[in-house]
Amino acid sequence: MKASAVISILAGALLAACAGPDQTSDQPPADTADAAAAAVANHQLAWVDRTGTTQGTMGPAMNSILDPSISPAGDAVAVRGRASEGDTDHLYILEGDSARRLTSNEGFERHMIWSPDGSRIAYSLQSPGGVSNLYVRDAEGSGGDEPLVVSEGMHKWYPSWTPDGSTLVFHTNDPETEARDLWYVDAATGETGVLVDDPGIQALARLSRDGRFVAYQSDETGQMEVWVTTFPASDARWRVSQNGGTWPKWSDDELFYWEGNTLMAVGFTDEGGFTPEPPQSLFTGAQAGMGADNMMTSYNPEYDVLPDGTRFVVTRRVDGAG
Repeated sequence: MKASAVISILAGALLAACAGPDQTSDQPPADTADAAAAAVANHQLAWVDRTGTTQGTMGPAMNSILDPSISPAGDAVAVRGRASEGDTDHLYILEGDSARRLTSNEGFERHMIWSPDGSRIAYSLQSPGGVSNLYVRDAEGSGGDEPLVVSEGMHKWYPSWTPDGSTLVFHTNDPETEARDLWYVDAATGETGVLVDDPGIQALARLSRDGRFVAYQSDETGQMEVWVTTFPASDARWRVSQNGGTWPKWSDDELFYWEGNTLMAVGFTDEGGFTPEPPQSLFTGAQAGMGADNMMTSYNPEYDVLPDGTRFVVTRRVDGAG
């Protein structure tokens, strides 16, 4: 759905004084993982291979774990985590068996992602009663929240870095109409622009590892499907999924997404455009411990993939969690 008015997005250090203390909650559709969470630590990150077989765990069990982002070095995962029911969701770094909270904000934080060089983490942060804005934080936790895109009236979610760290793609969300469109922001200047504002919802964009393409999910056909466009923006669109698709993520040479409870892998060629190969199923969420009834429909993905596509981190349910 096209935005009904020009979105005035201010960014960078000029708006540091306008940044609210933090976040409150995700907007509809409801976070089904949150709704099912019990008052115990019943979720844990697990490494799985391309068959869904568990290869080990990462970090402690927590009440909720969403939005995992593997560090460029592959030895840590940034997540939206909650230690106990009733706690606020915050940005945690999971390494080995430990979990380290990176910020001291009072509100909710989500959609975290490492910069390509591993030095920073971008994420969304919502002030109580306000909209979600985008910030950047030093990955070691030093310093404070640096405003990236801050404005009133429109949520900003799910940032994704270009390989050189100069630009981030994200999606907006109008709280009145639920319209979602893809935008981008220059990390140095704060200059923003529209990437995709086609009919319907465009969300959860991820830049390819080489920065030439953007995968995203859209409901313009009547159901969520995975599409690819170019970066910088153009009119080119390539549909990747045929039977529904959510949560696209890239390795170096494949594009992954979920078709209901099944993880799909798509090879592609990129000479003269983008040509996807027929999707191949890898494993189900049930096989990976993510839950048999988990249809991967929220705006908070529960997996990430290594650059070589050989292993994934997934949010596994433990002790019978739904």
